Amino acid sequence: MNISTTKTELQKAFSKLIKTSQTKTQTPLINYTYISAGAHGVILHSTDMEVGIKTTITASVNAEGEGLFPTSEVSDIISVIDEGRVDIEVAGPHINIKSEKGTSFDIPTLPFQEYPSIPENRHEDIYNIKTQDLKMVLDTITYAINKDQLKPALSGALLSFSEESVSFVSTDGHRLVVIKMVNDSNLSEDFIIPKKYLNMLGTFIQGQKESSLTFSNGHIFINNDSDVLYSRLIDEKYPNYNAVIPEDNNQNLKVQKEDLLNSIKATSIATNKNTNQVSLNLSKGEVSLKSINQPESKTVYAPLKSAEYNGEDISIGFNSIYLKEAISNYPSNEVNFTFKDNLSATLLLPEINERNIIILLMPVRINE
Repeated sequence: MNISTTKTELQKAFSKLIKTSQTKTQTPLINYTYISAGAHGVILHSTDMEVGIKTTITASVNAEGEGLFPTSEVSDIISVIDEGRVDIEVAGPHINIKSEKGTSFDIPTLPFQEYPSIPENRHEDIYNIKTQDLKMVLDTITYAINKDQLKPALSGALLSFSEESVSFVSTDGHRLVVIKMVNDSNLSEDFIIPKKYLNMLGTFIQGQKESSLTFSNGHIFINNDSDVLYSRLIDEKYPNYNAVIPEDNNQNLKVQKEDLLNSIKATSIATNKNTNQVSLNLSKGEVSLKSINQPESKTVYAPLKSAEYNGEDISIGFNSIYLKEAISNYPSNEVNFTFKDNLSATLLLPEINERNIIILLMPVRINE
């Protein structure tokens, strides 16, 4: 295989491809990029066996063929090579990369025949969504996905299609985020999408007005011009999240997002680092956050000046990290809480009388 391209083309491609590389892996091929040159052009592909990226570059094909690039090493070479034309030749167990000014790199590689097969997109089930709506969903749900790999069903976000609506759901058992939209597709299935894919998706869809998610053969695919980002779906059953959403929270609190975030940051200074506990204290005319760290004799009291509350006196404990993440990713400048009591689930609703977006936080027992 022999191709000619430019440093700019290679930099653009490897800035995407390197995202699937892993520093620690029992599968060395994960850290290699597959290249195919022929009548179809020049295609580069990298995968970590879960998420994959395929991109096409502009290049002249002098000799057709296939090969593998050690992703990180080639990325480093591209960063230091001269600007302008770059010639790449794969011959047997070696790759030669040569710049227009004559700088040459000769590095070893592995047989391309051992590289994992690329999943086929049969364009079976397609869901179209405005890119700005998809970005809002990603910004709102991703933080609540479970980090514990021992619970694989929760290590991704649920995309649940019913006849009328589509729900985007994430939870780690301590918090829950649900976003509902109208289902304009013909889909009526559930899909669990890995967190890594969702983290990469926000950058990948930039520049598009509409994003098309395709579900095919146990994978999710999305295209952006000549690029394809795909992932294996999580083959598990998602828990019944609706069972934990309360319907009878009758105490309402309104507070400005910036005011609340500043108070969370202040009280977090004195929290016990084992529990990260703060208390939200509500009474008519006064709402505050408070943290007490008994072993270190620290106390922080932070009144919420923007708060509006006319309900019963309640003190609710929260994990300050979970509370901060929920508020930071809240899709409105005014935060609406609904409570029942100090031990029941708390809801954050951008609109009190609507449930298109639900953020749920489980309280913790207050230990002072």
